[in-house]
Amino acid sequence: MAITGEELKAILRNYPTGVTIVTTTYNGEYYGLTVNSFTSVSLNPPLVLVALDKNAASHKAVNESGVYAVNILPYDMRDLAVKFATAPKEERFMGLRIITAKTGSPIIDGSIAYLDCRVVAKYDAGDHTLFIGQVEDGKVLNAKPPLIYLNRNYYTIQSP
Repeated sequence: MAITGEELKAILRNYPTGVTIVTTTYNGEYYGLTVNSFTSVSLNPPLVLVALDKNAASHKAVNESGVYAVNILPYDMRDLAVKFATAPKEERFMGLRIITAKTGSPIIDGSIAYLDCRVVAKYDAGDHTLFIGQVEDGKVLNAKPPLIYLNRNYYTIQSP
């Protein structure tokens, strides 16, 4: 018998991940949510994957717009990660400086780097959809240490 979703979450909380905010624009509005289910898929062509909860407003926006940007967060954007995970959609972009990516997706000023993607494949995966995006543009914006998520807490990497 398979384990429950809650048991899986309890196990996976022990695996550290980077923290991103996935953003898009749809019907003239910005959408975004905190995501740690993000990974590189291919270098040639350049592909990345994000897994989005089907119940999230941003899921429909990415699905319909066919574009998204991955904003890789630095250690000093912990509060923003929490805001994009918990605040109502209307409040998430308040007070932020935004740069518009090639696809029209919002890039959050202060992010370490971004990847601007066009969806090339979608896969149903239980309560999530896996969106594979071809990277159309991207850039490293600063050299700050990354924000790390582990067991419901946020950390950063210190040099040895």
